[in-house]
Amino acid sequence: MKKRNGFFSFSIVTVALLALSLSLTAASLAWKHFQMARTYEETVRLTYLAESALHEGWDQLCRHPDDFLQGRPIPVPQAEGLASLGEQLSVRCRYQPAGAVAGGFLKAQAAVPDSAVQQTCGLRFEVRADEQGRPVLHRCQYVN
Repeated sequence: MKKRNGFFSFSIVTVALLALSLSLTAASLAWKHFQMARTYEETVRLTYLAESALHEGWDQLCRHPDDFLQGRPIPVPQAEGLASLGEQLSVRCRYQPAGAVAGGFLKAQAAVPDSAVQQTCGLRFEVRADEQGRPVLHRCQYVN
């Protein structure tokens, strides 16, 4: 009788430990899935913010190309108003007047430093002079 009781107790403890390890594994996988969903949500939000900042920066660059092609920072107050606490936005313009065709690159970046998630997008463009010699932007191409 003692052998049967010991084997029965061992079987119950083994099944209980298996059930416990299975539930801990399921909880761990659920937590990882939740973290992945949060990261995806953050990535989508940052993509939207970067593209909004890029659009606003492009509008500013088209209105006043002389100022921003010389390296002045491009303010994007509307896009910054969309950003939540801790999210950073930046829009930069790099312009190279030398070469076969004068051109540049407008880059927008949205980032959350705490989670190390960031998204960037950009526009390539060419610059030509109009009749008065002012720069005019041509051949805009989106780069993700």
